[in-house]
Amino acid sequence: MKFTENETTEFKKSTSELKEAVISLGAMLNKHCKGTVYFGIDDNGRILGQQIGKSTIKDISKDR
Repeated sequence: MKFTENETTEFKKSTSELKEAVISLGAMLNKHCKGTVYFGIDDNGRILGQQIGKSTIKDISKDR
């Protein structure tokens, strides 16, 4: 299955791109009042998957 990015959908290869994802999401929300970021999908829409460690959710949910 292949997915497509658009003005309200953004793909990131992994949570290592969290900062870029937050910036993209902020831009989508400002322009469209909605937006979705998916991790584990490359820019071409190919699913890569994402390994999640025990601390990943805790780390990405911290206030920065």
